[in-house]
Order: sequence, then C-alpha cells, then structure tokens
Amino acid sequence: MSQVLLDEIAAGERDLVLQEIRRIKDALSAARGHDVHRLFAEARERQGHSGHPVVNPQTKRHKA
Repeated sequence: MSQVLLDEIAAGERDLVLQEIRRIKDALSAARGHDVHRLFAEARERQGHSGHPVVNPQTKRHKA
C-alpha cells in the first residue's frame, strides 16, 4: 500500500473516533438539557463518590 492510501485510512479512522466522541458528548449534554452547570455539578458529585483524591490546581502548595 502506498503511504498516501495509508494516510487516508488513518485520517478516516480518526474521523470515526471523533464522530463517536462527539456523539457521546452530545448525548451527555442532551441528557442534562444542555445545561453546562448541571453537567459539571453532576460530575463533581460523581467525583466526590469515587473515593479518589482530587487535586485542586488553584490551591497554593507550601514549600517543605
């Protein structure tokens, strides 16, 4: 196969991945009435229940 054909196949696969990402993003948004505040409130709630530590980049670090 030529490099041009391989590049076209790779670009097509990336397009399929992007289409799927956009489809999921749109479904998540629609399920929350396209309300960005609701989307992030629910994300913060799930984050709190995850049990994983959450890093806040806005907090200042103290030098040891």
